[in-house]
Amino acid sequence: MQITIFGASGSVGQYLIDEAIKRGHQVIAVSRDHNRIKNPNPNIRAMSVEYDDPYSLDLTLKGSEAAIISLGDYHVVQPTEAIIMAMKRQNVKRVEILTGFGTSSISRRKLNPLMKVTMQGVRLLAYAGFKSKEAQDQLTRNSGLVYTIIQPPTLTFGSPTGTYRHGTVIIKGNRFLGNLVELI
Repeated sequence: MQITIFGASGSVGQYLIDEAIKRGHQVIAVSRDHNRIKNPNPNIRAMSVEYDDPYSLDLTLKGSEAAIISLGDYHVVQPTEAIIMAMKRQNVKRVEILTGFGTSSISRRKLNPLMKVTMQGVRLLAYAGFKSKEAQDQLTRNSGLVYTIIQPPTLTFGSPTGTYRHGTVIIKGNRFLGNLVELI
């Protein structure tokens, strides 16, 4: 399967690329600057994108069956909206969004009372970021695409623990990011 990974040069992007390649996928690794993607594997094609250029986005998604969006900054609404529109033009039906813990009002409702209070405090401190990520969440849910939204509390890049829980879903395996790629 060919997968387009947006945010491929970010802190999580390389891990997603590596895991997709281990699972036998072809990867279109997308960043604003493709020169930041350093991976000599012939199954990886690095591409640059301008999120306000529909043609640029269409090229990155052409032939892909799924996309992973891992945009780390808080300015994610316009790029996510543009990616979703391009996915529809290119008939890519599956998207995975990797975002932050508690950045969805839906997921926050599932937290215990103490964690809800904690998240409200964090949300107030990082208000602009939370609003942007909440809008990304809603865009994805309303997109009509088949989606999975991943909201890890933190990524340590340490040794795998084996079981990961999100809301009412428990993923068993030895690598969180590997399971993210496997969900596709």
